[in-house]
Amino acid sequence: MRSSSASALLAAGFALLALCACGSDEPADPFGAGGAGAGGGASDGGGGSTAAPEPACLEPTPVPCEDEVFQQMNLQSEVAPGELSNEQDGGGFRSLVDATAGGAFASEPHAYVYARFTDAGLEKVEISDEASLGSMDWDIAFRRYVVRINSGHSGPSCVTAARLPGMPDYDALAEAPADLRLRSDEYFTSDSCELISDGSGLDSPATALSGYWKYPGCVEMSGAVYVLQRADGRRLKLTVTHFYDEENQAQCQETGMVPMGDTGAANLQIRWAFLP
Repeated sequence: MRSSSASALLAAGFALLALCACGSDEPADPFGAGGAGAGGGASDGGGGSTAAPEPACLEPTPVPCEDEVFQQMNLQSEVAPGELSNEQDGGGFRSLVDATAGGAFASEPHAYVYARFTDAGLEKVEISDEASLGSMDWDIAFRRYVVRINSGHSGPSCVTAARLPGMPDYDALAEAPADLRLRSDEYFTSDSCELISDGSGLDSPATALSGYWKYPGCVEMSGAVYVLQRADGRRLKLTVTHFYDEENQAQCQETGMVPMGDTGAANLQIRWAFLP
């Protein structure tokens, strides 16, 4: 009996030690120290900082209507050759994206150019359209005038966006409004998987960022300003300023038309910056 009681006490002691050890563990950082989302907290003005934003999603989710997306969006299995570059723009960046995709009349256009937002600028992700539907490595994608974000029908992640009402001043926007209604990239009907058009007359999809342009006869910039939220919860502001080169974009904005010939079309310029 004595031996049995001692064994029971010893077992209880080990169980208590194990419970204490488990309770002292720190939760794992899914993005790794210094990775995406690390250091993303805003300063509290007192020498410290707020906690880094909570990840919005950790695992990929299936893309609804995936077969229809692949076919109707004319997605490709090869990586796009288009490149991008960055220029410092105050506290953010002006990113130039070659979204020409082989030309406006290519029967088999190149894939979208995929990218992610980083502290060093917009970074290209070498991935094909086909692979993008299962990858959380990218945030945004460009081809001609279509811009997609990695969520909903565009990808398995949870990058979301909200267009700010009215005509806000991009430069004056210092923080994301509290009443944002962020949306994912959903542009197929949920019941029959039919493409939802953006209303431009060009049969382009109503993506979350499709309002950055309008089409009076050329791709005219609307001046829309968006807030995007990455999968790690970090937010940024973004506006698209050019579809054509400087001269032809100015003409499009003024007259609603551009001349025939080389207009520098689909060489997009976007301004963006991380928000606190």
